[in-house]
Parts: sequence; C-alpha cells; structure tokens
Amino acid sequence: MKRIAGLILLLPLFLAGTSHAQQKIAYVDIAAIMKALPEAQDAQSKLDALVESWQKELEAMEKEWQKKFNDYDKRKLILTDQGRANAERELQELDRQIMEFREKKFGQNGELFAKENELMQPIQNVVFQQIQELAVELGYDYVFDKSGGVSIIYAKDTYDLTNKAIDRIKKMLPARTVSGQGETPQTPPREGGRPTPTPTPDTKNPLPVPGR
Repeated sequence: MKRIAGLILLLPLFLAGTSHAQQKIAYVDIAAIMKALPEAQDAQSKLDALVESWQKELEAMEKEWQKKFNDYDKRKLILTDQGRANAERELQELDRQIMEFREKKFGQNGELFAKENELMQPIQNVVFQQIQELAVELGYDYVFDKSGGVSIIYAKDTYDLTNKAIDRIKKMLPARTVSGQGETPQTPPREGGRPTPTPTPDTKNPLPVPGR
C-alpha cells in the first residue's frame, strides 16, 4: 500500500517555539488504521489482483522471449545472414514490447499508480478528515503519524488516538462484512526485470543484446 504522508496536522517551527510545553500533542498510526478498515483492505485486494494478472502477462512475454532466444542461439550458425537478421529483429521487437508493457503497467505514471489513486484516495481523504476533526474536538494542537516519515522516539500511550480514529472512521463508512481479513499480500515491485541470457559468441554476426 502506498505510504500516506507523515504529518496529519502540519507542525510549523515546533522545535523552535518557546510555548510548545503548553501545547497538546497526539499521534496516530495510519498504517494500523488502514489495515483495520475493510474498505482499504478490499481496495488493496483489487490492486493485488491487478498486479498478479499483469505479472503473469509479463512472465509469459519473458518466457516467449527466452524460448525464441534459445532457439536462435542453437540455430544461428546454420542460419543464413538474412535468417539471423530476421531472428534478431524479432527478439529486439519482443524485448521492446516487454519494456513498454512494464512501463505502462508499473511505471511512475503507469496504470498501477492511477489505480492506486482511484481506489485509495477516497479512503485516505476520509481518514485525514476524520482525524483532523477528532483532533479539534479533543483539543489537540498537533497530531503525528508515527507510521510515516516522522519518527517518534518516545510517546505516552495516552496520546495514541489510533483506536479512537478507527472507531470514528468506521462509523462514517457503510456497514459491511468482509471475510478473510489478515495480512495484505505485499505488492510486487513495479520495476521488474528478467535475467539477461548470455548468448554464445558469434564473431561473424553477433546478436545485439535486446533492449539492454
């Protein structure tokens, strides 16, 4: 799951202030909140299913490339110059398709990124809004996310609003029953890679390494 921002309420010049001892501070664990929400887990399951499907497509393309390369590598010495050139072009084209597919699905602005925003952003908006309203109602000046980019070296448990935030957010979401709650499968890395096969040297007509 994409990590949410480290600060829930911005903390400007906290360490530089002289009155911070009078300020009321709390923290939450956004990761725990998202894990406790069936809607977030359902969205993550949909993302995982998409990734698994795309990974299978990518693996099939890579296996096809490997098969064609092995066939070329075995036959290249008996192929004509034209036959070798055709085989090399075919390998290079397939390699280009593999790289384009990987970038389209898992790239920085790929379909996975867009789908994460589509499924997760509405839930994140509810989480942020409810935590901010909870902080205001309870009179806290600042709220940290201890699962984000801000590390808390020490914090009293009495300042932990995580469970209260979970209860509040669940009341705002439609009632539902979701089975099989548990650890969310880790999303495979977006930037995959396949081992580059080592061709048998051909000093006369070496094969350009496709897409490397």
